[in-house]
Amino acid sequence: MFDIGIIGAGPAGYAAAIRASQKGLKVVLFEKDLIGGTCLNRGCIPTKTILHSCKIFQDISNASKYGVEAENISFNFEKIQERQKTVSEKIRKSLTNLIKNYGITVVEAKAEIEDKNIIKANNESYEVKNIVIAAGSKPNRIKFNGNYNDNYVLTSDDILNMTTLPQSIAIVGSGAIGIEWARIFSALKVKVYIIELMDKLLPSSDNEVSERISRIFKRNRIEFYTSTTIEEIQGNKIKLSNSKEIEAENILLGAGRRIETNFGSMSKELKIERRVSVDSNFKTNIDNIYAIGDVNGISMLAHSAMKQAEELIDYIIYKKEPKFNMETVPAVIYGSPEIAWIGKTEQELIKENINYKKSFFPVAALGKAYADDNIEGFIKILSNKDKILGAHIISEEASSLIHQIAIVMSNNLSVETIHNTIFAHPTYSEGIYESILALDNMAIHIPQLNKG
Repeated sequence: MFDIGIIGAGPAGYAAAIRASQKGLKVVLFEKDLIGGTCLNRGCIPTKTILHSCKIFQDISNASKYGVEAENISFNFEKIQERQKTVSEKIRKSLTNLIKNYGITVVEAKAEIEDKNIIKANNESYEVKNIVIAAGSKPNRIKFNGNYNDNYVLTSDDILNMTTLPQSIAIVGSGAIGIEWARIFSALKVKVYIIELMDKLLPSSDNEVSERISRIFKRNRIEFYTSTTIEEIQGNKIKLSNSKEIEAENILLGAGRRIETNFGSMSKELKIERRVSVDSNFKTNIDNIYAIGDVNGISMLAHSAMKQAEELIDYIIYKKEPKFNMETVPAVIYGSPEIAWIGKTEQELIKENINYKKSFFPVAALGKAYADDNIEGFIKILSNKDKILGAHIISEEASSLIHQIAIVMSNNLSVETIHNTIFAHPTYSEGIYESILALDNMAIHIPQLNKG
């Protein structure tokens, strides 16, 4: 008998398997597709690999302004795609070896829960004490009104298999997927349209972040339509709800994912309402069956999934209550400049009638930003008394900067903690220090507000 049977080997599943093995438990891990799940094979890693190629292309294209002469700059999209697949493959092989190193039994087949202690795969039954569902999610496939080819509307999975670039593309949704792919296509000289149902780009972000991204996109000639939907498609002509009509060679669905709900005969016993319902311990309505990662719908991010995995294993072994807190989960959107945030937005604080102080520090005030020619963006901090309530960053290295705030918030540290820290110069991290000082109008490198 296995101590734990885990269904799905994405970030939630493999992290749970490794942590359980580290704690001395006997683990069987089931994966019907590829080790590493969506993040490694069709999401985080491939897109970041492509974005890196885009950045190199853009940097070399602008090399002359830095005193570097380069001529006849071009890119090979097929090679860019080959590289992202190679990168994912190398990491997947390394991860597979790591899992084997921990002595975890891996079953590469679809798993079905026959009862609360039996998982079936490849016509074999595996007896387990606990079951962890970590089956992840898939892109939503939306059918639009009209007449168009089946391969006209693409998901984020489909786009990774393209070998030639379209001349134009319409992206539905401006969350992380939509924003990152808009940046990729725009960098590679594709005409980009964004169609967003909500009234602003990047709907979950702070308004000042959304406004700045809108400005950057306009500068990059990315057209976007908010509070808008697709009414009809005829061929490659797209009629929008705002009465406009655009033409695009393809549509990319950049919004919405659906969870796996078929886990075998026990599925009908599980409480599933668009997601697998769990309590604060990630336990389903069945005593020894748990759900972590995308399937429980709490936070559909790879790093959230891994943290849930770690905390769940400690709960199963020690009955230690998980302390997973959505307020301290950082969100990052990649590209140039990066976007990151954590905690409350200013709009949420106003809606919840929470008193707060606000600082706004422009990245252009940093010497390192000028040296690198990366002066676009800002660092915004929201605080109450001596605690940080939220942070919102648009900057080079924002994906790293946000974790300085995450450490403070996750450990309930005071603003004074950052006051007492010496930040190296010149760095982007100085912006965190300066933005904290700015809460009291004491930043060194920007003018005082209300001077005198």
